[in-house]
Amino acid sequence: MKPLKYHEKNRHATWLELFFDLIFVVAIGKVTHTLGHVQQGHFEQEQLWTFFLLFVPLWWVWSSHTIYSNRFDTDSNPHRLATLFIMLLLIVLSARIGEGLEENYPLVMTCYFGIRAIISLMYISPISRLDSRNEFSSRLGVALLISAVVSLSSIFYDPPLRYFVAYIGIFLDILFPVFSWGKIKPLPTHTEHLIERLGLLTLILLGESVISLSGGLSSIQWDHYNVMAAITGFIMICSIWWIYFDSFYLLSKNDSNMSGHALIYSHLFLFMGLALLANLIRHAILNDIAILDFQIMSFIGMTLFFLGKQYGYFIAVPKIRKYIVQNTLIVLALAGLVILLPRVDYILCGLTATMICYVFLNFRYR
Repeated sequence: MKPLKYHEKNRHATWLELFFDLIFVVAIGKVTHTLGHVQQGHFEQEQLWTFFLLFVPLWWVWSSHTIYSNRFDTDSNPHRLATLFIMLLLIVLSARIGEGLEENYPLVMTCYFGIRAIISLMYISPISRLDSRNEFSSRLGVALLISAVVSLSSIFYDPPLRYFVAYIGIFLDILFPVFSWGKIKPLPTHTEHLIERLGLLTLILLGESVISLSGGLSSIQWDHYNVMAAITGFIMICSIWWIYFDSFYLLSKNDSNMSGHALIYSHLFLFMGLALLANLIRHAILNDIAILDFQIMSFIGMTLFFLGKQYGYFIAVPKIRKYIVQNTLIVLALAGLVILLPRVDYILCGLTATMICYVFLNFRYR
C-alpha cells in the first residue's frame, strides 16, 4: 500500500487533482450559465434559486474531495479510479442541470448521492487509517453516507419540500467533517497543499471569466460602449487576480492560525462572488440587463467576493486585521456609491476602480 502523500516534502497538487479541477469547473460553468440570460432585462426568481441551490452542493463536492485528498491521498490506483468515477458522475450531473432542473431532479440527486457515497467509502477504506490518529475516519465515512441518503430521499417529495430535505442532508454533510468522534483528533490539514488547490481552482475560474467575456464580444456588433465594457471587465478580472494572490503567501506562514475547514468554507462565498461578477461583465457587454438588477447583483457579487477573500486573512494574520476591516469597509462603501451611476457600463468601470483602489490600499500590508 502506498504511503500518504501528506508526509511528502514539498508536496504539490497531483496531475489527477488538476484534471479533477477542470471537470469541476465545467459543472460550475453550467450552473453559472443559469444566470447568463435575462427576461426583458430581469433575472427571474427561478434562475436565482436554481443558481444558489445548485452552486452549494457542487462546491461541496469539490471541497469534500479536496479535504479527503489533502489528508489521505496516496495516488494509488483505487484512489485514481474512485476520483475518475466521481468525475464521470460530475459530467453526467452537469449535463442535466440548468433550466430543466425539476424534470431532471431524480437523476441529478442520484449522481450527487453516487459522488457522496464514493467519498464516504474512501473514508471507510483502509487507506484513510494509515495514520494512527485517524481512526475517526470510518465513523465519519458512515456519517457522510447517512447524510447522502437523506439528500437522496428528497426525490420522493414534491417541491419545495424536496429542496428542504435535500439541504438537510447537505448541511449535515458539510458540518460532519468539522467534528471528531472520541478522543483521537484528526490528521491536521496540510496547509500548503490546501492553499495551492484553492489558488489553482480560483485561477481556473478566472480563466472561465475571460472565456465568458470573450463569448459576450463574439456575438454582438461592436461599439465604443461594449468595447469599453469588455476592456473594463478584463481589467476587473486582472484586479481580482491581483487582490487574491498578492498576499497569498501570508496564509501559509508557519505562525498562521488558519483552519483548513474555515478556509474551504469561506471560499464558497468567494467562488459565488466570482461567478456573479463574471456574469455581470458579460451582461454589461451585451447591454441586455436592467440597471436595477445589475446594481443589486453587482453589490452582492462584490460583497461575497471580499467577505470570502478577507476571512482567511482575518483569521490567519491577526496583526493586519485592522487594515483588513478598514480596506473592506472602504471598498464596499465605494461600491455602494458607484452602483448609483446611470449606466451599467459606467457601474462596471466604477466597480473596477474600487478594486484598483483596494490594490493600492493593500500596499500597507507590506
